[in-house]
Amino acid sequence: MDENRTYDQEYLLKILQFYPFELGEVKLVSSRSGRTTWEFETEQGIKVLKQADMKPHRMLFIAGAHAHLLNKGIPITPIHATKNGAVCIGVGELAYVVYDKIEGNEMTYYNKDQMTKTFEFAGKFHTASEGYQRADNSHKRGRVGKWHKLYRWKLQELEGNKQIALSYPHDPFSALFLQYVDKMLERGRNALKALDEPEYEQWSIETIDVKSFCQQDFTLARFTEIDGAPFMKELHSITNDLPSRDLRILLNKVMKKLSVWDDELAMEYLSAYDSVHPLTKDQYKVLWTDLAFPHVFCSIIHKYYLSQKRSWSDEKYIWALQNIIAVEDSKDEFLQRFPEIYQEIKNKSGVRTK
Repeated sequence: MDENRTYDQEYLLKILQFYPFELGEVKLVSSRSGRTTWEFETEQGIKVLKQADMKPHRMLFIAGAHAHLLNKGIPITPIHATKNGAVCIGVGELAYVVYDKIEGNEMTYYNKDQMTKTFEFAGKFHTASEGYQRADNSHKRGRVGKWHKLYRWKLQELEGNKQIALSYPHDPFSALFLQYVDKMLERGRNALKALDEPEYEQWSIETIDVKSFCQQDFTLARFTEIDGAPFMKELHSITNDLPSRDLRILLNKVMKKLSVWDDELAMEYLSAYDSVHPLTKDQYKVLWTDLAFPHVFCSIIHKYYLSQKRSWSDEKYIWALQNIIAVEDSKDEFLQRFPEIYQEIKNKSGVRTK
């Protein structure tokens, strides 16, 4: 089979014939960001075929984790094996998986009840991820134990973009960036130093030992609401990393939507997570370090100077940067109140402090 004939009906039918279904109509649903999905009718309902531009042994790592979570009782769409029992198919540089189509209610970052339940889901997800035995021929991806390198790279890029901005004195985005870059660099350097404390290394060792994983990008786009609870529509990707990575990403997404860092909301969401998957005080210190590092600030600067969002106007870039600055500025007090907030999280979660 020719992997370039990705939209040819005959080609698709050859892929689907590996699965134990009686096939009905097949239709293209979406094609973007290196991933294409089709829906196809079967005697067991509508299924989804996803094609990803990734090496099959990488997809095997993700699909195996999907099956692992399903077996652990996580509310996630069933993934289907081929007639020979394989959880995915590889064709050249392409990989395929099949899972059920799931429909429910939309979930939003503004819905407090939905977000509280999403943080509880994250706790269940991390607990269920433990003990994942990947297939020998699968290729794992991980950043556990590699945060020093990641932080240094982002700080170096930020320094480089600062020099670029200095060469554009009449560019409004660059002018705004230069007003805040030194503050973000200082916070980033302090976070990098904090990684030298024993808490980060210890948690990294524990994460490797329990064979757990987290989502690479924890986002509501992967969820729907069924019977008032979050349900995962697909497992887009995973990585071996500390659970705090998902918490940092999810908290930053929420606060960006609100355009301000809400201390009380952050405490409530973390308490919901902690009630399901309790973290120690040392582990929360690592989360605080990752929240202090200016990940989101670095991201928008990276996008602007590499022109990654070609459809964005200059005004939209400036608005996005202003929003991120507002969140980072209002986060300062939260970062400085660690002992008090940690105790409040434990009080709300009902879990004894460690």
